[in-house]
Amino acid sequence: NKNRMKTLSTIMGVLFMGAVSISCQKSELPNNETLPEESVQVLTVNSDGVTSFNTPVLTPTFENTAELTAEEIEFLFAVREDEKVARDLYAHFYSKYPLKPFEMIGKAESNHISAVEKLLTFYSISFPALSEAGIFANAERQLNYTTLAAAGNTSLEAFTTAAKLEETGIYDYMTVLQDITNPNIKLVIEHLMKASSNHLKAFLRNIDALGGSYTPSILSQEQFDNIIKSNFDNGR
Repeated sequence: NKNRMKTLSTIMGVLFMGAVSISCQKSELPNNETLPEESVQVLTVNSDGVTSFNTPVLTPTFENTAELTAEEIEFLFAVREDEKVARDLYAHFYSKYPLKPFEMIGKAESNHISAVEKLLTFYSISFPALSEAGIFANAERQLNYTTLAAAGNTSLEAFTTAAKLEETGIYDYMTVLQDITNPNIKLVIEHLMKASSNHLKAFLRNIDALGGSYTPSILSQEQFDNIIKSNFDNGR
């Protein structure tokens, strides 16, 4: 399922081609926020692989850069919506199968949305409230969510569908990172990719526990093996 990839790739395809700047000013750091030491972790991950941004350190981690372009803003809006797909999907699966991984990783996806919003706020970019769960303005994204939600007819199928979404996310982020030049966007996307890798491994654990198996269909076998053989990544 590459609908999510198409959305990101389409935007990134024009992201750095004569972009028109939006006039805005970056937010000043609050008086009580100081630049973190290098040892501060941008991500936190527990023993189950549930991965969240350490949001209080994000803003002081951001660099002073040029204003965002219109395409960069559009890209971040799309990333926010795609993280909402994951959040809403895992909440849907949790309502059908009250299993802790769906609950906890779903909450982590809400945190990922907040991380993107932190970045937008840093550049004084306002953003609309998110729509209700399972509802998306973009038709392709809506179809993708509806298809994924319908695929989880058993808990095993739900975990497999969730793993597929995370695998797709890893590929998407790996692809767009090749063209991102804004260091703050790059920081957030790199850590979203690490979080997706952790969540993929978390879902694979549950697939294995239920006696199932998973074969990658987006990543190469080598890329997939490198991810699953590694420890959970805390983003240091």
